[in-house]
Amino acid sequence: MDHPFKKPEDCQDMVDIRQAIDALDKEVIRLWAQRFEYVKAAAKFKTNETAVRAPERFTAMLVQRRDWAQQQGLNPDIIEGLYRTLVTHFIEEEIKHWQKRST
Repeated sequence: MDHPFKKPEDCQDMVDIRQAIDALDKEVIRLWAQRFEYVKAAAKFKTNETAVRAPERFTAMLVQRRDWAQQQGLNPDIIEGLYRTLVTHFIEEEIKHWQKRST
């Protein structure tokens, strides 16, 4: 995959590093926004608030994200915390979206 920035080992200074980090963060945020669009789209397939919350799926998703984090050499506790916060917010937004569709 070609990136519009230098690889870490090719960075010549902090400007190169900051540009790369900013570009990566922008892409991560774009992907989270895209993920949220899927969350909202899922509301049409759910029949009640429990289905929206999907506690078993939430728990399984966190376990999987922990595994993926560990495989990438990241701290699973930190990644779980990020996903727990992000997905909890998305679930609350999905409930609002679901409630609008259900009325």
